[in-house]
Amino acid sequence: MNSNLLITRIKGIQIEYKELLSKLSPKLKSGQVPEALDELNLFWLRHIDEVQLYLKYWLYGEDCYIFTAATFMDFNDNEHLPFLLMGEKHILDDPLGRYSELCGKMERGTDSEFLYRQVIITSEDNLRILEGTDENILILPLRLFNQSRDSRVLYEIGEQAFVSLFDGIDSIRDYFKKCDSIDDIVAYAREDIGRIVVFSEDDDITVPIKDRFIRALAELPYMVNPQKQDAYNFFMMVFGCIQQAIDIIASCIEYKCTPYIRYPVSLHYVNLLSENILDKEFMSKLCFKMNIAFAVHQLCDKDKLASVGFERFLEKQQQYDFDKKLLHALSMHGINEENFENRIVPQIVTDELEKFYSTLLVSE
Repeated sequence: MNSNLLITRIKGIQIEYKELLSKLSPKLKSGQVPEALDELNLFWLRHIDEVQLYLKYWLYGEDCYIFTAATFMDFNDNEHLPFLLMGEKHILDDPLGRYSELCGKMERGTDSEFLYRQVIITSEDNLRILEGTDENILILPLRLFNQSRDSRVLYEIGEQAFVSLFDGIDSIRDYFKKCDSIDDIVAYAREDIGRIVVFSEDDDITVPIKDRFIRALAELPYMVNPQKQDAYNFFMMVFGCIQQAIDIIASCIEYKCTPYIRYPVSLHYVNLLSENILDKEFMSKLCFKMNIAFAVHQLCDKDKLASVGFERFLEKQQQYDFDKKLLHALSMHGINEENFENRIVPQIVTDELEKFYSTLLVSE
């Protein structure tokens, strides 16, 4: 399939996906979420070969950013605008592509109802993106495709990473055999587990992990089951983050793209697990660009980007190449893959953003 035909086909799939989301909207709102998700899942499975071909031969490259580790993008809050500042090709890693699996594992109750509400929000947001970004952001379920091939291997890597948090525990089964309470977990934990494990974006790693875990139980009710033992809830909170990070890294290695992550906890685990990947050169570049993109998201004034309208913003960005100017400015200050945690990075990012804001106001 030649490149023009492939691109045309992918655009056609996006139109079909938009039509399917519109058709399924009444079903989602009437509580038939599992059935609707099954239809979405089947849609992507029908198109998996075409999408894989596109990802490998057209999308492939360092100028592609993947909006991932998010339940939805939030088009109404202009989250698509700072995303479009980074790179030339942009993909939203569609969470709906994997919700079907989660729904199948959940019992009806508080957790399932929370997930059902999230599915509706995500579906509506996806429609806004497909209708409002002029195909500048494609929606594709990257991690679904990745897991369809390597799910067992990736799960085993996640298990190994989780078990490595402890001394004297050899497997997940051994963990549940030896641990029940948070005191058991602390007794077997490595000395540095307090630095490695993060529960939420405002988690204070200077506080003892037992106290942090108790606080997380109260603040993250959608992630835990109060009827279960501490060992189960600790596993659910931590292993989920580890597995998500592994899925992201695996997808980005395969397609040589950069994850655009806005949630600090997800960023933490990707940074942490990337240290164990053998392709050090690629992972150094990935973490550098990922963390710079995170800084752009944190410091960007979305209202200023939105003030000129989407078409003008896009035109100015294509002319200006913000990310290239930012990376050059960082390089001029000696900021690179080796020292991107330098304290002057936020100021450089802020200065470059201010320069771009000013160009938006300049008439032709």
